[in-house]
Amino acid sequence: MTQILRAPLMAAAVCAVAVAFTSRIAPFCGLALALGLTMACAWLALASVDRERRLCWSAAALFASLAGVAAVIGPVPGFDLRHAGPLDAVRDALAEPLRRLIPEPEGGIVRGIVLGERASVDADLAAAFARSGTTHLLAISGFNMTLVATGVAIVMRGRVPPLVTAAATLGCVIAYSVLVGLAPSVIRAALMAAVAACGLAFGRRGATVNGLALAIAAMVAADPATITDVGFLLSAAATGGLLFLGDPLSQRLAFLPSAIREGLATTMAATLPTLPIIAAVFGRVSLVSPLANLAAVPLFAPLMISGAASAAIGVLSVDLARVPALITYALALLLRVVVESTASLPMASLAVPEGPLAGVLYAGLVAAALRFGPGLGSASLRAAGLRAIALFRIPRLLRPTFGRRARWAGGALVAIALVVVAATQLWPSASGVRVRALDVGQGDAFLIEVSGRTMLVDGGPDPARLLAELGASLPPWTRRIDVVALTHAHADHANGLIGVLERYEVGLAIEPVGLNPGPVATAWSERIARARVPRHAVSAGMRMRIGDATLLVLAPDGDPRVDVPSLVLRLELGAFSMLFMGDATEQAQADLLLSKESLVTRVYVPPHHGAATPHAVALVEAVRPSAAVISVGAQNRYGHPTPETLAALGRVTTYRTDRDGTVELDQGGSQLFARTHANGLSPPRGGFLPHAPPPG
Repeated sequence: MTQILRAPLMAAAVCAVAVAFTSRIAPFCGLALALGLTMACAWLALASVDRERRLCWSAAALFASLAGVAAVIGPVPGFDLRHAGPLDAVRDALAEPLRRLIPEPEGGIVRGIVLGERASVDADLAAAFARSGTTHLLAISGFNMTLVATGVAIVMRGRVPPLVTAAATLGCVIAYSVLVGLAPSVIRAALMAAVAACGLAFGRRGATVNGLALAIAAMVAADPATITDVGFLLSAAATGGLLFLGDPLSQRLAFLPSAIREGLATTMAATLPTLPIIAAVFGRVSLVSPLANLAAVPLFAPLMISGAASAAIGVLSVDLARVPALITYALALLLRVVVESTASLPMASLAVPEGPLAGVLYAGLVAAALRFGPGLGSASLRAAGLRAIALFRIPRLLRPTFGRRARWAGGALVAIALVVVAATQLWPSASGVRVRALDVGQGDAFLIEVSGRTMLVDGGPDPARLLAELGASLPPWTRRIDVVALTHAHADHANGLIGVLERYEVGLAIEPVGLNPGPVATAWSERIARARVPRHAVSAGMRMRIGDATLLVLAPDGDPRVDVPSLVLRLELGAFSMLFMGDATEQAQADLLLSKESLVTRVYVPPHHGAATPHAVALVEAVRPSAAVISVGAQNRYGHPTPETLAALGRVTTYRTDRDGTVELDQGGSQLFARTHANGLSPPRGGFLPHAPPPG
């Protein structure tokens, strides 16, 4: 009874959970249990002689009765506040600057953390988060809320009065909840996090436990179905772990340096109680989760703050938001590196049996590990790592000392080195031209950089993939593409460009005269109009300047026999030239062969992803290329590139995106340099195969 009186609302939580659990199995039995518990607790309240006991049993009777009523009439409230009032419009307005200013895939991470848009994260990257045990950073859950609120409370505790700490913590939790949308799961998570963090701010764990019990009782009594909600279970487990395991784990890890000790103890305290739930529900356990979270969790708070600042400032002025957006990008990039690095470790995660019985077994294993593991682990580490640990305890007279100026100078040198490396890797040569055949699957997308200008010819079938390729190919501060060219309105060339018009500032959009009508052309026109991008239809004979380079339009030439007009473009700069054939039909190819002298080019992109054509040999003989690039999807169902095309290119060095990934061509002076797998992205997912039109 003494333990109950230390947290008198714990009895209310137990009663509410018991009624809710029974109601999920047998509603009538749940109602009967609610009635019985209400009567029993009410009798105990009346029989109690002191105030604490009366409050304890009165609260238990109240919440037991409320849980029974909710089991009959349904949850309270019965609607989702996530889409209430102007919140959707506010989130859309906040998301727009993040889409425009932060490239992919880092942009998806930021929107997932700041606005709860978990679907914006690339599927491969989401899998890496799952393998590393850091998915909770992308989900608006109790784990997320608790870490944020607890972090604010810990940072401010002892530096300002407890009331200020509690107010700041509550303010951060409420603001974040409104920002991501007041869904029931978010409200539950925010309530738990606020209660726990306020208790920590005042340094009263007993009050915090009592508040946590109140939060559990209120949520379960309002909606008995909450007892089966995974988010609720993770919220309760993570919060309870922070309250009950944080200090003991920190004491057991006393042999570690304080910064590492506190971070590791907090991470393990919040992670370990959730492992049985995750394993039982999802059937997978991450073995690198403590390591990944130790490195990733400290990045979460500054990333959320800078991302929120970028969004808020970007609503007022996109230009003013560029600086915080670059900081946000750097933090998101660092988080991605941590997640992908830990996820790639051997045995990063294990598939395990799932289900309730398995969950009980996992809970027993975790309890045993908590009981005996820290002692055994610390003893092993002390024995095996005594010399390494001693390095942290070097006598002060023997430690190297660095003055403030030396530290600033060292930091400046590191910053300069990073800038130089980034410049050499990301900036194209001022006097040369760089062309990348982006690995977008079964489609075309060519990124051209010349003299500080940027051009994109086609965009492939998948906007998300193209945005990820652009994010990996362009500096993060480059959010403008000077010219986008749509060769023709088919999905495998146009879909990505439509996405680019949403996310980048575009100077000019060009298309062929007589653009083939259809849904793709309609979407292209609507997006151009919405983005207010200048638009120009071009035909054979027209020339454009792209920086110091010349872009010559070779087709369409107005031949009425060509049913789908497609742009054929020739880029020239000094000794470099490149011919983009688009999806030129057989008749258009025949027309081009009438003026063979205009086709002579150093780099050749065969028509229609290397599809079969009777003009394959004649085109190669007319172009006389030194190299060829074919943009094609791996194992595509069309058989591209065909044996006929490859035979025609027999003596020409040929690069293919299905085998070589993104292919980068750099022209410096008279030398042409080619680099395959030119960025760190994994190949496109094989399931996306667009319905491209047949050749001809």
